[in-house]
Amino acid sequence: MSFTETSEGWWLEDNHILHAQCQNADGEKVESTIDLDTFVGNSDGWFIWDGENFSLSATDVRLDGSYLSAELATVEGGSRERQGLELNDRIGNDNGQLVYTSLDEE
Repeated sequence: MSFTETSEGWWLEDNHILHAQCQNADGEKVESTIDLDTFVGNSDGWFIWDGENFSLSATDVRLDGSYLSAELATVEGGSRERQGLELNDRIGNDNGQLVYTSLDEE
């Protein structure tokens, strides 16, 4: 289940730490965080899942709802136009905790 269905108040800290108030099994909202740098990477200017440390080569990082976007550096030293990633595709809420589902776990 996508995290936005049972969470609210999403925001980014330091361009890579996602914060949200997530509903737990008792219906309470609890603060949860997840570090996007542990599973989102940059491959020659494109966001990739199951990568890491995208924020080290990203500028102008934004979160619009569940959509993460940034300008990402290429291997040639330039950057692509703004790229985006739908966090709901891989981030969920498990009893009040933000969790990541890797491509291997599908």
